[in-house]
Amino acid sequence: MRRWFSAWAASVLCVLMSPVALAMTVEVHGNQVFATGPVEDDLRKFEEAFAKPGVDTVVFVNSPGGDLWTGLRVGRMIADKGLKTVIAGFCNSACSIMFMGGKQRSFADALRPAQTMIGIHGAHDKDTKQVHPVMQPQIYAFYKQHIGEKFNPEVMNQALYDMDDAGSLLRIFDPVRSSKTAPYHCKSSQTPRDKCTKLDGKDAVNLGIVTQAELVKVSLPTAFKPANTVFGRELTADISDLPSALRELANSKCPIEQCKERVLKFAEQRENRSLASALTPTGIGFAINADTPSLAAIRSIYGCNHVASVPARLCEAKIVNGFDVSHLYAQSDAAHAKALAELQIPTDKFYGNEEFGGNFTKADGLRREKLSDMTPQSLEGIKTIGTQELARNLKQEGFMLFDVMGFVDTIPGSKSLLNAGMVREAAKDDELLEKRIEGLLLAMQVDKSKPVTFFCTSRNCWLSANAAMRAKKLGYTQVLWYRGGIESWKAAGLPLVPGVIRAIAN
Repeated sequence: MRRWFSAWAASVLCVLMSPVALAMTVEVHGNQVFATGPVEDDLRKFEEAFAKPGVDTVVFVNSPGGDLWTGLRVGRMIADKGLKTVIAGFCNSACSIMFMGGKQRSFADALRPAQTMIGIHGAHDKDTKQVHPVMQPQIYAFYKQHIGEKFNPEVMNQALYDMDDAGSLLRIFDPVRSSKTAPYHCKSSQTPRDKCTKLDGKDAVNLGIVTQAELVKVSLPTAFKPANTVFGRELTADISDLPSALRELANSKCPIEQCKERVLKFAEQRENRSLASALTPTGIGFAINADTPSLAAIRSIYGCNHVASVPARLCEAKIVNGFDVSHLYAQSDAAHAKALAELQIPTDKFYGNEEFGGNFTKADGLRREKLSDMTPQSLEGIKTIGTQELARNLKQEGFMLFDVMGFVDTIPGSKSLLNAGMVREAAKDDELLEKRIEGLLLAMQVDKSKPVTFFCTSRNCWLSANAAMRAKKLGYTQVLWYRGGIESWKAAGLPLVPGVIRAIAN
């Protein structure tokens, strides 16, 4: 069970951690310049920061990269000034170029090992995401200049040229805390982890990415610390009497003494930790030492959903670290009800080109790879519906709509059935996943003879297509597919509401 969950968690970690700003935030604290967020036209910010007296170190905190020109200019500026560079969290793409300008280069201990890495790839168009091979020699030369005698042309050629799309990435980790995790290269963001190329025997030190293995101790300023959030909302509801809350939860939801003991010791466990409880009379899910509060909540819900010898059940996160998160469910349910009551039926049938594309695409069974790709316009035995029809259906009592991917903002009236569109490669594993999906649908009292609809982000998301085909295979006789997903719903000017999770399939 944990293996299945871990594969999904790795794929969304950077999403959960990514800054939402439209440009880098750059601040000077003492002798250190801190920079976080996507790289845009930020050269002036760095020029002003480097002009401050005493500055000798640049700390990059959770940056997905961005503008190549800015990355090269800032990287050269760092090199010219002889500054040290440090990575706290992830530093990808253009951020990695800036980092490589450092005279001394190190990882920091500020964030968890799984969150600490450098990601290298070649140039691509910002909007179309198409690879631009013509720019790669310039990047190659920059890395070669600053790595020096440890420069590995085979590895760098792979990182810069072996790209299917902008999501290609060579990941290199903290060599101290992640010493057993070899660097690996994925040709695409959609390449399954087991299909990526593992670089055995290589690490950040012998590849010349860092100049020292030792971690640097960094105290992140408040603005640079990852947000303490669950389901996209900040945790603010402190539990004043946590021991009493834990006793109440243990007494009401634990069927055995061992469960009670674990709940009562919850506060002693490592952060990030979470407790989830079943909507059935008893049932608890635990998670400790997750990389983020959100991942802790998700792990605890998944663990509560699926227990050996117990039918799948719906669960809600209750406590994350020292915060009460149960109120998020009530707030979400109220927002859904209000939005549905005020929902206006749009004038057009389709929005955001949801009815177009996919003429030459067929669904030959469930798709495991390239899940972000143009879907066909129709699926055999499944009705494709447009935005107007979906809005009209949502006005009907008992209409069942499932979001198989999102859990932050979603369509009013939908329920999260997270990862119901995933497919496992091994037949035995996929059979178990299918049983979990069927069990969760039964727990949500979905009548196999009534309409059931699936959606995800857009017409380029195969997860909803997979989920719809899976439901048909399970015997649901009126399966509908909202192909346009969130993008088309938003294009129609229709509202989104905060989502919560009660069911995780994988």
